[in-house]
Amino acid sequence: MPPTTRGILLIGGAGLVGSHLRAALAGRDDATVTTRSGGAGALALNVRDGAALGALIRERRPRVVLRAAAPAFVEGCETDPAGTRASSVTATEAAAEAARAVDAALVVLSSEYVFPGGAGRYGEDAPVAPLNEYGRQKVAVEDAARRVPRHVVARTSGVYGWEPRRVNFVSRLVDTLRRHERYVVPDDQVITPTHAADLATALLELVAREAWGTFHVAGPETVARMAFAELAAATFGVDPALLEPRSSEAIGYRARRPLACGLDNAKLRATLGHGLRSPAAGLRAMREAEPA
Repeated sequence: MPPTTRGILLIGGAGLVGSHLRAALAGRDDATVTTRSGGAGALALNVRDGAALGALIRERRPRVVLRAAAPAFVEGCETDPAGTRASSVTATEAAAEAARAVDAALVVLSSEYVFPGGAGRYGEDAPVAPLNEYGRQKVAVEDAARRVPRHVVARTSGVYGWEPRRVNFVSRLVDTLRRHERYVVPDDQVITPTHAADLATALLELVAREAWGTFHVAGPETVARMAFAELAAATFGVDPALLEPRSSEAIGYRARRPLACGLDNAKLRATLGHGLRSPAAGLRAMREAEPA
């Protein structure tokens, strides 16, 4: 793959958001994609290798670095804080340093978990106060990104959509209920469901508009996770009676969850002139795009 000059470098094109970003960049000759194993038009890169990550950015000299690779599992961050921090915080710090060196913009993903919950519909200027290691890492990722003059910190929530491993909330729900097995759902959590394809498109729109700063890139509705689960079951035609509501405490999470959370996306809508799809519309789009 020839070096890219002042194009887009996507770090982590295999996960949920990364694979949708990769699809949105398909056909562009100015885009370079990395995955852990490489192949299929992607460069191999282990994001825990900060030296290799920085060297790649300095070599490619992209206009924009999209940093999609990061640990997505809240419990994993709680049980392995050092290992997950290497993949998230340390890698982002390396990317930020290299991005500054080549005058590239840096886009990173963050989460509603930077907030403590309780207030609901948080705006971008609300003070952060994470309850768990995942949220603390996201705060550190945000801080690293803001050291780059041109940056986007994209906080999101409840991201769903197809991905190769089918491990996000909706994918696991559908697969489990299709096997006629019970699926436990926290009934005390509130989220802002966000379709991964919409998230990817919005990130690229922000970059195209050179709209830098912190944005809540999330869907238009804040809903109870149980209500979202029931909507997903109805959309995919699986039995909602197999959904088993439990409190977060009863589930036994090691990491505390912010319960009444959710993100206000008014700034995003004002910037782009539109928002993202509703949970109902996003789930229908996901159903229609299910891989064979």
